[in-house]
Amino acid sequence: MKKVLLLLVLISTTIVYSCEGSNEESESTGYCTYNGHTLYTGEKGGCYYLSSGGNKEYVDKSYCRKCN
Repeated sequence: MKKVLLLLVLISTTIVYSCEGSNEESESTGYCTYNGHTLYTGEKGGCYYLSSGGNKEYVDKSYCRKCN
C-alpha cells in the first residue's frame, strides 16, 4: 500500500512540475514538451529540459509560459 501511495505522489508531482504537448494543448493538459523532451520550470523561472546526459538545457521561457 505504501508503494502505491508513493507511486501516486511521484506521478502527481511529475504532472504538476512537468510540461508535455503543444502550446495549444497546454491550456487543457497543463504540460508541454520541446523537441520531444519534457519541459520543467526552475526555481527562478527558467524553462529547461533534461538532455540525454542529464544536463539542463535551457530554452526560451515562452515555451513554458502556458505550462503548469
